[in-house]
Amino acid sequence: MLKNVHDYNEFLLEKRIDQISATVEITLAFDIIKTKHAGDRQNFSSRELDVDNQNFISNGELKEFVRYFKNEISKSIATGEIVDNDEFVIRSFDREMAMVIIARKEEDNYWKLVIKTVFRASHEEPFRTGANQLVFDK
Repeated sequence: MLKNVHDYNEFLLEKRIDQISATVEITLAFDIIKTKHAGDRQNFSSRELDVDNQNFISNGELKEFVRYFKNEISKSIATGEIVDNDEFVIRSFDREMAMVIIARKEEDNYWKLVIKTVFRASHEEPFRTGANQLVFDK
């Protein structure tokens, strides 16, 4: 049973996060939005960087990486930390990847996440972020 207004507000926030989590769509419309820059980033082996993982980054790997951060993204949308057309970064050194995502609000509970660029991140070659840019690390 909820004992005070704070508990009730926390309950409502959790319900909102669950709603958004259930309706987040991962958009991989590379034919439409892929720039030369993004295409070059997928083919990581063509770059001369000191990174152990030189494997091509497949669309499946991109989707799975976004799913890995689904809860953090959903909570940030629900709390207003991410708003329409915001660009943010998700990054994991364990998974050797970082990407910039553009959040596009289609409806109140329906968002598209558009992958702008991707990078094989490592401690030796970290993905550089902008000042005050929202970054999720795992």
